[in-house]
Amino acid sequence: MSTQKSLSVWKQLKQQRITCDQALELLVNRQGMVNLQLLDAEVSIRFQRSFNDKGGVPPVVPLLLWRNCYYLGSPVVLSPELVQQLGDRLNTEVQIIPIAEKSYHYWNRLKDKSIARLNGTHAIHAFTGDAESEDITEIAELHLSQVDSQIERIRTLISSALRNRASDIHLAPSAEGLAVRFRIDGILRHVTTLPPDISRKVIVSLKVMSDMDIADSRRPQDGRISEKYVADQQEQGLDLRVSTLPCISGIKGEPSEKAVLRLLRQQNSFTTIAGLGFSPRTRAIYEGWLREPQGMIIFTGPTGSGKTSTLYTSLQAIATESVNIVTVEDPVEYVLPGITQTQVHEAAGMTFAAGLRAILRQDPDIIMVGEVRDNETAETAVRAALTGHLVLTTLHTNDAIGVIPRLKDIGPDPGLVSDALLGIVAQRLVRRVCPHCTEPYTPTAADLKLLGLRMEEANPQGWRKGRGCPQCFNSGYLGREAVIELLNVDDTVRHIIYEGTVTQLRRYLHESQFDSFQVGAIAKVTSGITTVEEVRRVLPHSAFYRKPTADVPSTVPNNSTAPSKLLNLVQHSAG
Repeated sequence: MSTQKSLSVWKQLKQQRITCDQALELLVNRQGMVNLQLLDAEVSIRFQRSFNDKGGVPPVVPLLLWRNCYYLGSPVVLSPELVQQLGDRLNTEVQIIPIAEKSYHYWNRLKDKSIARLNGTHAIHAFTGDAESEDITEIAELHLSQVDSQIERIRTLISSALRNRASDIHLAPSAEGLAVRFRIDGILRHVTTLPPDISRKVIVSLKVMSDMDIADSRRPQDGRISEKYVADQQEQGLDLRVSTLPCISGIKGEPSEKAVLRLLRQQNSFTTIAGLGFSPRTRAIYEGWLREPQGMIIFTGPTGSGKTSTLYTSLQAIATESVNIVTVEDPVEYVLPGITQTQVHEAAGMTFAAGLRAILRQDPDIIMVGEVRDNETAETAVRAALTGHLVLTTLHTNDAIGVIPRLKDIGPDPGLVSDALLGIVAQRLVRRVCPHCTEPYTPTAADLKLLGLRMEEANPQGWRKGRGCPQCFNSGYLGREAVIELLNVDDTVRHIIYEGTVTQLRRYLHESQFDSFQVGAIAKVTSGITTVEEVRRVLPHSAFYRKPTADVPSTVPNNSTAPSKLLNLVQHSAG
């Protein structure tokens, strides 16, 4: 019985183990679903040879070739004339077997699949000609069912992640097996669970692919995989940063390892500054900074907030033959044309501070420092900004205002910081409402309270919400863009940085037209780009709630005109 299962139905039929009717019953069940694992590749190859023009092939699945008759499964009714044309092309008789449309789509996805190369291209719907949306779990399990080795399983998961815009793949051991999750638009989504008997083998194979020590499972390891993948009929580069972490598997406390793969697509996915999420007002200010011959621009936000995309897009916008741009990064995530990029290597003594000192001897015009982590790097970056260089760098703080005390804590002289600093960009990535399933949404009292708006100020006809559809995995969101907080360092801010306090800085900014997270969030929600739930999920608590203090007036006093001023700024930001 096991030998019979390992053979295709066509081979079983040729060996006269089964009859033609039995073969068809094994291939197509009563619901019209085709058992794709029992199909024979030779039958398909012979069929395809008769059709040089793949576009002219009707929606059929080659099931059997027996006694000069092709048995073809089709989800649609074919006219007698079309069946006759098929017979003439194949030089055989043709018999059509009704099958389910889903089975045809599954077969169509698998027929051109090659494990030899990664594929990030969406399948084309056979009837509409459009890119076909997919159920991540269903299609991933379909492709996994066709592979045998652990490396093929890993490559299949990477291809699925590429098709579905995933940034990370998580492989976590559990009592049920190896849980596979993709991070899509910043949210982890469960894809499938690999069986327990292959879970350890998959992790070991991944470590082999990443040049890790497979004998050592008691300490964390980092590795890298370089691949090529196909997208839009073009071969493109892909870097995978692989990290393993010892953990408990969930099976009687047995030791195991969790793995995370970060997918870094090498193609230039950065467009222009206009596409980053800046409002017309903040974009004009920001582009003014980039035109300055010297000074420092600081980007802040947590990991995964889009700082790298903003930095790289900005560098590309100002990269010309007349300027020398040099970066020091950890790691170099994307290779940018016309820009010299260096990577931190602490074991070899190549730290951010050492790299920055070396860059200053390379006659740079513009310098990008991946992150300011210590006093030496901060001091060198500030002095570089004061001596004729434009310096772009990042810090990790909750918001733009938080950069000032953080810089002072690291150590540079406040007087130097105030002179060097051009401005600060804080950002978060919010998911956009899916355009395929968007529908009007009426804001509630709680929504308005969170944003600090009255109904007449909220542009209620512009609010949108996604109901969920296959294109957005039923989440209601598709894609992301930045909500940006921009702190422009004018003379008053410089004076406060030099000899003032954070409390005084907050008071001044909230009395002036400060492009805060709150302003950015209101603009995107009231124009239907995102939702209140999404900005609440992503933005820090301080973006919405300001606690009045003795020397800081409430943001919105009862008899104040602050709401109308805020609304005017939002309308200006929305353009």
